Amino acid sequence: FNQDVSNWNDSTPTPPGPSPTPTPPTPTPSNLPSNCSDDCDFKFDLNFAPAKKGCFWITKNKKKASKRKESYCAKSEISNACQATCSSTCENDSSITFEDTWAKKEVNCAWITKNRKKSASRKEKYCDSWDKSIYCSEACGRCSPNQGAKPTPEESAVNVVFNLHTDNYPQETSWALVDDAAGTVIKSDGARYTGFGDAFEANTLHSEAFALKRCVYYTLTVYDSFGDGLSPSIPTTPGYFEVFVEGQRVMGSSDGVAFGSSDSVEIYVC
Repeated sequence: FNQDVSNWNDSTPTPPGPSPTPTPPTPTPSNLPSNCSDDCDFKFDLNFAPAKKGCFWITKNKKKASKRKESYCAKSEISNACQATCSSTCENDSSITFEDTWAKKEVNCAWITKNRKKSASRKEKYCDSWDKSIYCSEACGRCSPNQGAKPTPEESAVNVVFNLHTDNYPQETSWALVDDAAGTVIKSDGARYTGFGDAFEANTLHSEAFALKRCVYYTLTVYDSFGDGLSPSIPTTPGYFEVFVEGQRVMGSSDGVAFGSSDSVEIYVC
């Protein structure tokens, strides 16, 4: 016989498919500190390649973090924008909390390494996927090898090297390093200060090294009494001067050669 089955309901249940594996959300700090942060939009040029990187790159590679901080954080533009990354401290920021995505609870930086058996997996999950791991610098292993130790006066000093190569007329050259706030001359040399014209030998390199205080403004000025810098107007051997602050070459408004009557280099590291 013929029977209309168009209105029959299929009562056989459809077997359920496998439940999708939930993707844990990227943890986000619930309260970022106001006094220790990086500029997330800031980019700087690399010393060795035509590329730009952000603050997090400096400490991303734990083996290279120390050298990168030494090289890049000495530059005031980078240290100002990457304050958290360039910080000399090696501590977890106690004000930071984020969500443990599995337990659904708020945890802090210390939680990452609290359980020794789970610390490796927690570091991999939270430190490598969260670009704010700088706030958990100790837990995430972002510190330089010697960070956290109290610096000695020698370690905390700003190391400055001043090189002066005289030209054929050294009697015209003088220089002075001044503490701007105190208005005092730290050290000086040359006829302008000694009253003698034979302070330097001609065509000779003279070097001075200083251990200066941090967070203090200094100015090093080189003078030429004739007004032609270290590059005489007549054909002869030119001289030059250069200043290195924490290993980085820092110059004033000239190339250290043709600066007229004087040129000054500002020194400030904090």
